[in-house]
Amino acid sequence: MLAKIRDRFGGNLRHGFVAGAACPREIIDFMDAIGIEIYEGYGLTETSPIICINSPNKRKVGAVGFPIPGVTVLVLGENGEVLGPYEEGEICCYGPNVMRGYHGKPKETQEAISVGPDEKSRLFHSGDLGRMSGDGFIYITGRIKEQYKLENGKYVCPTPVEEAMGMSRFIMQTVLVGANRPTNVALIVPDWIAIRNHLKIPDQCSEEELVNDSRVKELLNTEIQDNCLHANIKKFEIPTAWSIVAPFTAANSMLTPKMSIRRHMVVRAYKDIIGLMYGDMEDDIPKVSSEEAAA
Repeated sequence: MLAKIRDRFGGNLRHGFVAGAACPREIIDFMDAIGIEIYEGYGLTETSPIICINSPNKRKVGAVGFPIPGVTVLVLGENGEVLGPYEEGEICCYGPNVMRGYHGKPKETQEAISVGPDEKSRLFHSGDLGRMSGDGFIYITGRIKEQYKLENGKYVCPTPVEEAMGMSRFIMQTVLVGANRPTNVALIVPDWIAIRNHLKIPDQCSEEELVNDSRVKELLNTEIQDNCLHANIKKFEIPTAWSIVAPFTAANSMLTPKMSIRRHMVVRAYKDIIGLMYGDMEDDIPKVSSEEAAA
């Protein structure tokens, strides 16, 4: 069986490299099991385009690897201080890979590049959140611009939470909301075909009826909780309520041409539903118990 799967990749493939977005641990473990090791890497166009990468001799699943030769990575705090191992901050780097600047854009260049610690190198500020292990492996945890603070002062980076929820085969799209709020909530676009097949719901049942079906609510609530816990999402980051909404598309201006979700457009379009989840919570909006939320 494994040989047949390997044959679909040509039969001789032994290594694969991924970057651009986080690769789910389940996929990497599966590829390992069939004998094709996957190496995660990280970089930007501004860094020509690589900063770090895993390799056969230096590999940690979940990390984006070890800095390539000649490149130094620093994790900086809010005040520009260099953070220690496992502390989360902005991923910055300097080395021969760093660009000279944005053509014709001195302001943007000044924002992205500062003077390095040796007062000679160009220190590039990636805008990505991450941390470095004690042995030098880099972990990316989100984007600084997407990061927000809950009412209790705790910081949340929505991307890892959304990716965890999106691992469910019953959820197609999701957006996490919670800036200056007591807890997080989520807007969810379900995969109705997968839900119908799993719950054996006849096609005659409309999506409007499915939204209010207790079986659907229980299934999605369980999927959200289980997938977040499996991905080691902190309990205060897990949404305490969620609502089903229509798909995010380019036609309704909620997706970019690159198919990325326009978070601000989604929040603007569904501000009333978000308000209900926080303030006037109604019985038809799924939510966890106050005991679970406080855990």
